[in-house]
Formats: sequence, structure tokens, C-alpha cells
Amino acid sequence: MTRTSVGRSVPLFALVWALAPPIAASAQSGPTESLEVSGLPAVNFDSDEGFGYGVLAELYRYRSGDFAPYVWTLQPKIFFTTRGRRDLTLFFDAPHLLPGGWRMDVDLGDERRIATPYYGLGNASVYDPGREDPDGPDPHYYDFGRHRRSLLFNLQRPIAGLRLKVLFGGGLVSTRITPVPEQLGSTVYAVDVGATERTYWTNYLRGGVVWDTRDRESAPRRGVWTEILLQRADRSLGADRGFTRVTFADRRYYSVTDRVVFAHRYVLQGTSAGAPLHELQRVEMSLKPAEGLGGSRTVRGLPKNRFVGRGMLVWNSELRWRATDFEAAGRSFHIALSAFLDQGRVWMGGVRFDELFSDLHRGYGGGVHLGMGENFVASVDAGRSSESDLSVYIGLGYLY
Repeated sequence: MTRTSVGRSVPLFALVWALAPPIAASAQSGPTESLEVSGLPAVNFDSDEGFGYGVLAELYRYRSGDFAPYVWTLQPKIFFTTRGRRDLTLFFDAPHLLPGGWRMDVDLGDERRIATPYYGLGNASVYDPGREDPDGPDPHYYDFGRHRRSLLFNLQRPIAGLRLKVLFGGGLVSTRITPVPEQLGSTVYAVDVGATERTYWTNYLRGGVVWDTRDRESAPRRGVWTEILLQRADRSLGADRGFTRVTFADRRYYSVTDRVVFAHRYVLQGTSAGAPLHELQRVEMSLKPAEGLGGSRTVRGLPKNRFVGRGMLVWNSELRWRATDFEAAGRSFHIALSAFLDQGRVWMGGVRFDELFSDLHRGYGGGVHLGMGENFVASVDAGRSSESDLSVYIGLGYLY
């Protein structure tokens, strides 16, 4: 018996629209500037979270000259559901606002989940659909509650004009964990960790290097984007527990033809002993972190956070075809189609290099992507796996 992810999260519709046309200002002695505002409203139904509604928006400030991909972007998100999910986030990224070539990004978030998935530790954790009866004694058997408040920042700077950048960042993260959502029955999380509700502080610093030769940041056609990140949460910074996380991510893009791109990504992550269990579901990135293994940001088609361990491998391959370009309402648009194969696994301890390509969990599927202007891309991906008949994801941008 397979799990049907449509029941957990199925967006019913989404529509891309222009909140305002590009606003341009220029002067004879200076570069031309413009402001572009776009957004994505979404309505969905989720069997755990109920009816959902929200808005994703993106504001971009452009300037002519050597200011690619933009001077800055501001991306607010508001999303609610009738059963307790609430996301209030604000992401700011400024590649060309600070002097000296510094790039700054700030991520402010208040994210609440009455019920977020947890299936147990290890690459062979067992999922029994019969334990997931909403009318049974354990309606949230594979869930726990999480309320995360965070303030994250990063600074990046090129080294001697090269494509190699150094990164320094940090974060203040408060996470309230409820092992048994709504205090109904028992959960796998309560068995593994305990049934006491508590708040964890995971304050950290991190550093790393980023090698970026992409021809563009949004929907690149060629180039390499590789990073190595070292994160340290420590009691001296106000964290409740000390642990270290190392993340390696390598993304490569190849132009097969003028309209076809093959994109490939490896992510390897190892987390030391001492990390709270909910932190093992987190995947660090140089910009926005992800969750895994399983779900829209790692292995599409697998249920979200299906497998958890201190070591993690994510392996993605995707073929992207830019099918058509057109003009509408004074804007340039394009439609792209994609096919993907996502794979991955976890380890209870650290990454085992002799087991990298064994016992992999897979998801496969395709997507439709509507691009507007220089950077805005609305995506719909649909994936399947051995544990899910269908999973549908609607969001902004490509997976990588």
C-alpha cells in the first residue's frame, strides 16, 4: 500500500500576476533603474492542515550596467491554513547594495506547524499507513508540532575578483517542539525523544566558500555552483546544545541545445552528535535552507521529511526544455517543461562514502514553469515514488 501525498498537500490552483508594471527611472548622467513587483497567490487543501490560503510576492530593484542579477530583492510570504499552519517570512537579498563587493541576505521568519512529519530515524524507518487514521487513537502518529522563530543573515564577498566567494553568517533560532500535536494519542517522535514540550535555542555561526560560474542565477543554462559550509551551534552563542554541521553542495548546468538544459545536483551533509532531532531534518544552503529527506526541496515524490539521520545524501537530475516565449501585457514570458529523477538516503551516523549509491530512495516526475521578466519563475512539479502515488508542489523558482 502506497501513501498518496495528494491527501497531505494538494494545491488546487495558482495564478501568476503582476502587482505593478515595471517602474523605470533614468537620468542622462546615471544608470537606468527599475522596480519590478510580481506575486503568486495559492489555495490548497491538506488533510493535516486543512484549507490553505496565502500570498508569495517578489520585489526586484534593477539597475543598468554590471548589476546582475538585481540590486536587491524583497520577498515576503504570508500563508495560513485552517488547521494551524502559519508562515510569516521576509527574505531580503542585496548583491549590490553594500560597498566593497559584499552581498548581504537576511531571512526573518515565524513558522508554525501544528503537525509536521516525522517517521523515525534511519534509512530503513518503517511507515505503516494503518497508523495514520485521523479518527483512530493516534491521529498524529507520524507528526509532531513545531513553532520556529528565526533571524538569519549571510555576507558573501568575491576573492580578488574571482568567481570564488567567502561566506560568513549566523542565526538566532528558537524552536518550540510539541511531541504530541493537540495532545491526542501517541507519536513516533514522543517515543524517540520524549513527550515533554520544550523550546530549543539553536544559535549558530557559520562560514564557507562558494564557487559560482553560472551564466545567470535564475534558470541558469551553463556553469557550476558549488559550496562548502561549516556551521557551529554553541552554548557560548546561547544555544541549548552544541553541534557541528558540514554541508557540501555541487550543482552543474549543461546546455544540450539552445532550449534544453541538463541540471544536476549533489548534496552531502553530516551533523555531529548533540543536535536536536528536529535539526536533522534541516538542509543548509548558502542562501535559503531546505528540509529533507523527502519533499519539494530534496526528493520530490517522497513524503516530506520521510527519512532522517545525521548523514544525508541528495542526488537530483533534471532535464529542462524552454518550450515557448511570448509577450503579454507589456511583459516577456516563457514556459518551460521539465523531467526529473531525485534520489537520496540517510545514515544514522555520519556519511558513509562506501555506501553513497546503495539503498537509495527515489522519486520521479515532471514540471511546468512559467517565467516572467528576468527572475520570476512560478513552478508546478508533480512527483511519484514507491511511497506516494502523487505529490504536487507549487512554488517559486526551480529546485536548484
